[in-house]
Amino acid sequence: MRKKWLGILLACVLVTGTLGGCGSQAESSTENGTVKEEAAGGENDIIHLKYTTWSAGGEQTAVKQAIASFEAQNPDIKVEAEFIDNANYTAKLNTLMAAGDAPNVAQLNGYLAPEYGAKGQLLDLKPYLEEQVDFDDILPEALFEYDDKIWGMTFGVECQLVFYNRELFRQAGVEEPSTDAGNPWTWEEYVAAARKLTTDINGKHPEEAGFDTNNIAVWGTKVFDAPVFNFTLLNSNGGAFIAAEGDKLLVDSAESKEVLKALQDLIYVDKVAPKPSVTSAMPSSQQMLMDGQLGMYIGGQFEIATFAEADYGDFGVAPLPVFKKPASMIWGEPLVVYDSKDEKVNAAAVKLVLALGNPAEVSDLFITGAQMPIYKSWYSDPEKLKVWTDNPWHNEKLMSYFDSLFKTETTSREAYYVKNYDPIMAIVQPRLDKIWDGQDVNDALDGIQEEVKPEMQGYYKLVNYYSDAQ
Repeated sequence: MRKKWLGILLACVLVTGTLGGCGSQAESSTENGTVKEEAAGGENDIIHLKYTTWSAGGEQTAVKQAIASFEAQNPDIKVEAEFIDNANYTAKLNTLMAAGDAPNVAQLNGYLAPEYGAKGQLLDLKPYLEEQVDFDDILPEALFEYDDKIWGMTFGVECQLVFYNRELFRQAGVEEPSTDAGNPWTWEEYVAAARKLTTDINGKHPEEAGFDTNNIAVWGTKVFDAPVFNFTLLNSNGGAFIAAEGDKLLVDSAESKEVLKALQDLIYVDKVAPKPSVTSAMPSSQQMLMDGQLGMYIGGQFEIATFAEADYGDFGVAPLPVFKKPASMIWGEPLVVYDSKDEKVNAAAVKLVLALGNPAEVSDLFITGAQMPIYKSWYSDPEKLKVWTDNPWHNEKLMSYFDSLFKTETTSREAYYVKNYDPIMAIVQPRLDKIWDGQDVNDALDGIQEEVKPEMQGYYKLVNYYSDAQ
């Protein structure tokens, strides 16, 4: 089904591109992103934009489709897209900037938008957006606004949820959880379900005599080492990785340690999850879920694109389990525009940013679930909603969860508001790895405040994303 829709979309793009892109091009020098080229009907100013992103897999395919559609609708703009591996992305982007070859539009990690904006490297999008969008219609998580300037705008938002294999739930006799973000499973219920789902090659569960931890047929769940997947759980217990003021850590607070210990127990006490250091040799979580090797895991809704690619629809979703209070997170990484000092080029770059965030133009990104729209009307208007959700992957449970998500209080990522986020977490992450490898939580975090203190530089914007931790 998805491949058929994608083929139709690409065919339309190709037809449009053929009609709008006839004519030969003439060699010419480039200045400020604008060159003279021969196009149908005579000589036109062709604006060349460079766009960098870490999009991969199905999302990359959708971005390419979007750019082709954008060029077909804007024959005076050509876009060169560079897809850079996520692990090397920021370093490569800094190299391009140092060489004076910064892209016109780039996807950034959220905390870098205010940093680069404060250095005068980015274009303030606010004057452009004020003329073209209804700010009341934009989700607040989509804009990266500091000092009354907008330094970035994401093309789609994302959320966290629990994915689960519905057939494994049926086989294990586990009742499917509520999709209501305000009424999630407790952590104890989550662990109990994981125990029922976990079986060794002989069909035994962790609490049964003779359970073989070295030969697991189905893992109940997983523990992820990426902080983005654990921050919301910390927040549910009143904890966090970093204080909102950016002046100290909270990862070693009692509230945070309680959650980290519970996650560690999934591996060593409950025996329902493999060590993160082992999962790198396993298939992806999505593949394991589809193959019946993984009962459930906490992930991001963007992973639905993988299910869509495989034409797999028998997955369920649920809100994250709760410790003290329900916690949900909506986030998206910004697209930023580097100021070229050429108004025509800057305006074209903003036009590209807006196009990438428009579900009417970038349908495949949203149809597959790789992204969620940034405009509220695309959730409330029945006709707009149908454009991106009338498919097998936006199933009843997923749409029920989306509906409740926007009616509950959501949290924000520390990465958007705390200065120097990456250098801070580069110190925190090795301590977390020790926890996943079995070291006592208190011992693993001992002395971390002093180690990280030189990296603490405050905050860009104060956000109350925790309540109890001191």
